[in-house]
Formats: sequence, structure tokens, C-alpha cells
Amino acid sequence: MASNRETEAEGPQIRKDSLCRAGFLDLPRELRDLIYEFALRVAGAIFIFSQDSYGYRPILKARVVKYKNDGPPEPQHIDEAIPVGLLRTCRQIHSESTEVLYSCNIFRLYMSNADFAPSYCSFVRHITFTMEAGRGIYSDDRETMGYWWRRVFWPNILERSANLLRRFPNLETLTFPIKSNQVGHTWRPAFTVVEQKTREQRIDLAARWLKVNCPLAGTRLRDCLRLEIMPSAGFSKDEYKGSWFFPEDDEDEWDYTEFAEAFDMMKRL
Repeated sequence: MASNRETEAEGPQIRKDSLCRAGFLDLPRELRDLIYEFALRVAGAIFIFSQDSYGYRPILKARVVKYKNDGPPEPQHIDEAIPVGLLRTCRQIHSESTEVLYSCNIFRLYMSNADFAPSYCSFVRHITFTMEAGRGIYSDDRETMGYWWRRVFWPNILERSANLLRRFPNLETLTFPIKSNQVGHTWRPAFTVVEQKTREQRIDLAARWLKVNCPLAGTRLRDCLRLEIMPSAGFSKDEYKGSWFFPEDDEDEWDYTEFAEAFDMMKRL
């Protein structure tokens, strides 16, 4: 009899405990989004590529790569960087987590035909697109450099931007990094080479040159477009700050970040 009473007493308690348990989807959406962001946001950028980039429907692959001194030192497989299994838990979690995955991360593209599933395109907020700048803009002669900038480089920027904005309508930042044409040397545009000027004066002069040579139509592109010069591969002062190997300041060394500041200022002129 005692055992029966114990069994009867335990039964309601078990049911009560079961009712008090809360699952992941019982959490508020704001809290779930914080968990998604912690799990799915990566340091650096997600590089989208294909070994058959010129195919009609190329098979896309992804790696997490270093971007602006942030991220893994070597390309990392996407499965090692984010818990892919989370996206496959159930339909609701998949829908919620993919929105965070695509909106919080920076995607690095170099293919014009690299595309995501249509349902994900509207989530993408940040893209950096790498393309060949063309040898003409690297000329030390300002007139030659300006000619190739206006006739080839800038029209390509506008064409690529229009295509990307059509596919990813909610972009907040669209960045075009310009690679150096010489190993170990950070490129300096001819129109930024001025003497006896302060940093502020150099940026102002560069912004006025860009204003004339980079016409922008519409506020949509103006708000999200970024142009940046990539530092030369190899040595970078930012990587050695705080160490014994940090080099002494060189007055003749050009700060490539002036260009990005000038481009941003140009859009406000």
C-alpha cells in the first residue's frame, strides 16, 4: 500500500516538472537572436568562391578568411567556424538563424555570378567585392591615372554596384578594396601625392579630386559604397603594435587610410 501511495504522489510531481521545462523556442526572440549572433557571427569575412567561376551555375564554397586584421590567420572551413548543425535543427530555427547569419557577417565576393538562394539575398547587409582595378590607374602620371579611372575603373565600379544592389537590396555597406600592383608596396594614387600638406589638407584635396571623377547618382549607392586601398601583403604596422618589433615612424610613409577617409568625405561635399 505504501508503495502505491508513493507512486501516486510521484506521478503528479513528474507531470508538473515536465510542464515547467522550457525549450529553446520558448525563449523570447530577442534572446534567441543574441544566441544566434554569438554562435554564427565570425571574425573576419566569409569568402564565397567556386573552382568553376565561369560556369553557368557554379558550385559555391565558403571559407572564413582574415579581413582588416580580424579573423583566422589561414582560411578556415565554414564548418569549423560556425555550428552548421544549428541551421538544420528545425524549420523555425533555420529561418531565424539564417537571417542572423547573413545579416551579421561580411561576405567577400569576387564573382559577378556568385548568388545565394533568393530567400537569403534580402538578409545580406555587408559585402566586400574584389575585382581587378586595371593597370592604367596605377600610373604615376596624374593625367594618365585620371583617364583610366574615369574611362575604365569607375564605370566598372558603378556597373558592379548596380548588379549587387539588385541582388542584395538591403545592403548597408558595399566595399571595393583596391589591391596594390607591387608586392611589398602599398599603392598610393597619383592625385594624393602632394608636398608640404597636413593630413587634413591631403584628405580634403583627395576628396575634391574624387568628387569630380566619381559621379554618383542616387542616395542608395552613395549611402553604402566604400572604396579602400588594401595594404601590401606581408608587413603591417597594425600587427606589431605593442611589440619590440614595432618600427619607428617614417615621415615619408603614406597612410593608406587617408584614401578611405577622402572617399567618405567626397560623398558629403
